Amino acid sequence: MKSPRQWSVRLRLTIWATAAAAVACAVTMGFVFDSNHKSMLSEQLSEVYAADLRVLHQLTGTSVVPPVLPDEGLTAMQVVDAGGRVVSANPRMIGQPRMAFLVPPRRPGAMDQVVCDVPSFPRQCLTVAAMWITTPGGALIVYGGEPAPPWHGGDGAFAAVLIAGALIWLILVAVGTDFLVGRALRPVVDITSELSEITEKHPGRRVPIPPHYDEIRYLAITANRTLRLLEGAIERERRFTSDVSHDLRSPITGARLRLEEALTDPEVDWPTTARELLNDLERQQVLAEDILTLARMDNDRLPPHAPADLGRLARHEIERRPHGRVPIETDLEPDVIVPCDRLLISRLLANLLDNAQRHAATRITVTVGTEDGTGVLVVADDGAGIAPEYRELVFERFARLAESRHLDPSGTGLGLAICREIAEAHRGSLTIGDSDRGTRMILRLPLQD
Repeated sequence: MKSPRQWSVRLRLTIWATAAAAVACAVTMGFVFDSNHKSMLSEQLSEVYAADLRVLHQLTGTSVVPPVLPDEGLTAMQVVDAGGRVVSANPRMIGQPRMAFLVPPRRPGAMDQVVCDVPSFPRQCLTVAAMWITTPGGALIVYGGEPAPPWHGGDGAFAAVLIAGALIWLILVAVGTDFLVGRALRPVVDITSELSEITEKHPGRRVPIPPHYDEIRYLAITANRTLRLLEGAIERERRFTSDVSHDLRSPITGARLRLEEALTDPEVDWPTTARELLNDLERQQVLAEDILTLARMDNDRLPPHAPADLGRLARHEIERRPHGRVPIETDLEPDVIVPCDRLLISRLLANLLDNAQRHAATRITVTVGTEDGTGVLVVADDGAGIAPEYRELVFERFARLAESRHLDPSGTGLGLAICREIAEAHRGSLTIGDSDRGTRMILRLPLQD
């Protein structure tokens, strides 16, 4: 048997709604029974008082009280003198002890009370009304009593009707709640069924969106948004895997061909072959490092950021580079402090400088400054530049333009992709700005608070 924790939402809501309706029915029935009991008790007291008044009129002015009272339609009637002795009673109470001991005040001269365990009525309660009367023989008390009505009223028929109505109402509440909750959760069942059939092989499927503008519709929209992101991630992973396989296969195949040729050629120049193989291994090593860096970015496994001077980082990276074919001009503003991982930012600067040195014609310019609360680093060259329609394409993984393939055939096409992901990991951005000539890479990082 399932525990309550394993019950469905539909069953739990049905139970809660039925329980709440049962409590409401119980409170309502209690109120109705109490009101009916009070009404019947009030009506009964009126009848008892009326009978007492009739006896009072009969005995007023009479010097001798008859031992047997006329039947006034009450179950029990007695007349008691001031000493507590029963002097008269109706036929049912002849020979019975005093039925009640309540003594009404002289004014207003009447009193009523529910009295239980009356000798003539064992295990029963009477509604008793007592009144003073004055006769020539002295003051007397007239007691009249009727069995008190049950709390549920009448002979039980009224209670049976109420209980039957309450049971029918509870059944209707349970069935209605189960139906309404099931209908409300039907879109959730459809969404769950669709999600269970969506696999990595069919990431393009989407869950149905309900027509009503409620929380379930928002759930379906959020699920579809998540599926779109998942589909994009799967597609990027497939493309990434394909590109990595292709770029790794090329140097491995080249190295294998060189070795096979060297083994079949007795006059092979082994030092030259070794240098060529070393170049292939270096390309594979660079590609492996780039792939590991991207994996590190994807998994958000970044070390804690520490404040660093962006200008000093740029100067250090420029100074450690060998003199290239084009000079590097700098304009580095001091004290541009940004929170960052120094190694990753240095990797970003190195990739940008490598890219600029490949494409520059006569010079490279590196500037560091602040703008709108951010640290800004610009690496500009005077090369051929990048057409506006390709300015986002170059940041995709393994994307290489024709000019880039011509200038660096052994490149991997991951350099700028790594640069942008490093920038975004630091809550910054890397874009290509407009320039009269060449390419202008703009890095923006938030300043240290």
